[in-house]
Order: sequence, then structure tokens, then C-alpha cells
Amino acid sequence: MSDVIEAFLVVTGVEEREALPHSLPPLKPNSAWNSGDWVFGIEPRQWTEMQNMQWDISHLLPRLVGQQRRSRAQSKAA
Repeated sequence: MSDVIEAFLVVTGVEEREALPHSLPPLKPNSAWNSGDWVFGIEPRQWTEMQNMQWDISHLLPRLVGQQRRSRAQSKAA
């Protein structure tokens, strides 16, 4: 899913790759990187079914970016 990570870095403004691990913890509760399912609407997908293909990228990226933005907004409000 390298395309998703690359796009995530650009969209969320993480400029240094080394900073990426620090920006991911807020995503963990709603993510399925090494177990579980991703749920897009009514269609659950096992984490092993996700591929670096346009359909998966187009569904996964907005979800991750939205979660990241909500997490940042909550952090600023606190």
C-alpha cells in the first residue's frame, strides 16, 4: 500500500518520513493493517485482501486522511 502511504504523507502534511510513525497512533483503533477487516460502507474487506490498486486506494486514503484530520482537530481543541 505504498501509494496510500505516499499520498497520506502529502495530504496530511507530514514532510519527513521519519515523522510518520508519530502521526499513525490515532489511526490504530479504526485500522486493519495486520489483522481484522476494513469496512467501507457495507462491504467489509479483510486486511489481507487490500491491494495497491485504484479501488482500494480510493477508499482507504480518504478514510485515513479524515481520521487523521479529526485527531488533529481534537488535539488542538484539548
